Amino acid sequence: MEESLHKIGEVGPGHRSGFAAILGKPNAGKSTLLNALVGEKIAIVSDKPQTTRDRITGIVSTDDYQVVFVDTPGVIVPTDRFNEALMFRVREALESLDVLIHLVDATDREPANERLEELLAGVRVPSRFLVMNKTDQLRQIEGVDVVRETALRLGLDPERYTQMFAISALTGDGVPALMEATVARLNPGPRYYDPEQLSDRDERFLVAEIVREKVFTNLGDEVPYAIFTETEEFTERPNKDFIRVTIYVERESQKGIVIGDGGAMLKRIGQEARVDIEQLTGRGAYLELWVKVRKNWRKTDFDLNNFGFKAKSKNSDAKAQRRKEKRS
Repeated sequence: MEESLHKIGEVGPGHRSGFAAILGKPNAGKSTLLNALVGEKIAIVSDKPQTTRDRITGIVSTDDYQVVFVDTPGVIVPTDRFNEALMFRVREALESLDVLIHLVDATDREPANERLEELLAGVRVPSRFLVMNKTDQLRQIEGVDVVRETALRLGLDPERYTQMFAISALTGDGVPALMEATVARLNPGPRYYDPEQLSDRDERFLVAEIVREKVFTNLGDEVPYAIFTETEEFTERPNKDFIRVTIYVERESQKGIVIGDGGAMLKRIGQEARVDIEQLTGRGAYLELWVKVRKNWRKTDFDLNNFGFKAKSKNSDAKAQRRKEKRS
């Protein structure tokens, strides 16, 4: 423990450190960008919107700097308690930042939604970057600033940003320049994490996320959003780690879909997840999956809080509003 703390505190003169949050609409490529910046798969990725549910950090450390990147759920206008809980996590991630990375899908046709506009206007941050992702999919015209033109088309004011970038998070084009600019905006400071640490999330959390990713990639549009995955047991063993993960669904019919005919779907999910888990840990793994029904868990404060989502009832919202009115 002492050695670890000593390692965290060991920095040379001029060492920089700080926090950078990645903010944007669903499917902008935030998790893909986080993985590209860190150089390892930290956040799960799928082609379905709103895959990210948690505040995920990716840590990049060198002798000269440490950047803590924060991936956030896609910003939407919430229509239920679950999505309101996700937006609460976004707001938490925007506190005490050095750099805000507003990631935009350059192929998007719709302007920012009102909740995203509200967050962008309200956050206080020394540096904010406008980063256009997927610009490799746009037709390039000589002499045209593709980032500026795309920003204007989407109703964004380029003057609100410190710097603008064109990237492809998938191919890595433009990512080194974004990293360099982020580091340049950091202040002198200590390391916050061990330099060998890539995330503040432990293996139990990452394992549950890997299983959830495989549900997203193997099933249709409805079921993945109704699931929650939890690592119930993670025991390191000499030959193979023993891991048990529970997949919670909201209805019996969804349970049948996840299991599949003769257990075929659950077997496929498990096989694909085990490969990624072994790559994550560097060890063999025996993965056991269970599927359980937690009826309408996204609609009850008890279950949302139990699964780690900070849910607020309508009564607590009303009380908070009354307190706010009293202060003003």
